[in-house]
Amino acid sequence: MRTLTILSILCVSFMAIANLANAQTSLQPKEFPIGFWCGPPEKFMTEEQFRLIKAAGFTVVLPPCEGVVTPEMNRKLLSLCRRLGLQAIITDSRIPLAMTGNDKALDNLKAVANEYSKASSLMGYFITDEPGAKQFGELAKVVKTLRKLDPQHAAFINLFPNYASTDRDANPSQLNTATYDEYLETYLNTVQPDVLSYDHYHFLKGSDRPGFLGNLASAQKAARTAEVPFWNIILSIAHGSYRPLNENELRYEALQSLAYGVKGLLYFTYWLPPDDSTFTWSHAIMERDGKPGALYEPVKRVNEDVRAIAAYLYPAKCLITYQTGEIPLDGTKQPGSSLARSEGKSNLTIGVFRDAMGYLYALATNRDYKAETTTKMQFYAGKRQIELFDPKTKTFKPIAEKVNGEGMTEHETTLLPAGYALFRWQ
Repeated sequence: MRTLTILSILCVSFMAIANLANAQTSLQPKEFPIGFWCGPPEKFMTEEQFRLIKAAGFTVVLPPCEGVVTPEMNRKLLSLCRRLGLQAIITDSRIPLAMTGNDKALDNLKAVANEYSKASSLMGYFITDEPGAKQFGELAKVVKTLRKLDPQHAAFINLFPNYASTDRDANPSQLNTATYDEYLETYLNTVQPDVLSYDHYHFLKGSDRPGFLGNLASAQKAARTAEVPFWNIILSIAHGSYRPLNENELRYEALQSLAYGVKGLLYFTYWLPPDDSTFTWSHAIMERDGKPGALYEPVKRVNEDVRAIAAYLYPAKCLITYQTGEIPLDGTKQPGSSLARSEGKSNLTIGVFRDAMGYLYALATNRDYKAETTTKMQFYAGKRQIELFDPKTKTFKPIAEKVNGEGMTEHETTLLPAGYALFRWQ
């Protein structure tokens, strides 16, 4: 049974890797994209500020979340990104949300494409945030039209999380579907986007919102079926019912996402937004005066981990993701037969990947962001050498081999709070 299961996984993985090149889009650059909502306001669009963005490990810049974004501001944004080797997703008020009944929609999209399509630092066009399924038909027309006008750059739409209301919860609902999985499937089938993106904010005041792992699993499944990459937008800023985060909580969000095979990561937010009647904002990556905030250095360190791991997993295909220890309600129990597994009570999320060169990877992440854990990892690798990634040297080093009676290579490892271990073999 064990051999049959593993052979089945390997067969599926080879077909998946063959399709991986076809799934690459203009929103999937060579380097793993790390970005954010709410870039610097126009006053702070300077080379000095953009150097701070790059130094923190970001690769993608989005416009500010305040004031009017003008074409002149977008050109300035694109110019700064070009000079510093960053990429931009721009927004423009001329981009419509529907083509039907709008006589100016086509002309506006033509004007937008003519304005920005030749910019070398352009990654894509932001269309809208958190639409319901009733909007998908018209958004599909916008995306299709923009794709014809500028086939080199993608349209970017961000979706609701799985705690948005469904038709079973409210009338009208936010999703306009009976379930969240139906919402994702309807979006992918109707809009046929270049990337599936959603946001999920996990850390409430006094508790952790359930469903973070389940949202990753739903997005992973939907994106795999549609053969498109998926992105996750994670929380970084304290506001409303959300608490100030520490470094381990940020690392938890990022590494759990990587274990599910995300192909892009965005933070909400980078710049500290202005307070208003709805929210008071605090504990930011970047303060309103342009000085690094409480989370700048923590995010910088988390992004360093993300980029180190993504250097290997970004071009690979995620085969399976599961949990060990105490399984959350939205988790997936570790299968009895697997290429990599954990023995013991450690609360881990493990993602198994394969790349086009034939390397298998196992990313083991600690779901406990308060305490370290020690676990015995086992790998179905036969006589193949298992290597462990060293974060300090950014290289893989062979582990001392110990093969048990079942032919599994064993290795005991200690994971820091919200920490990780990355293994590979060929």
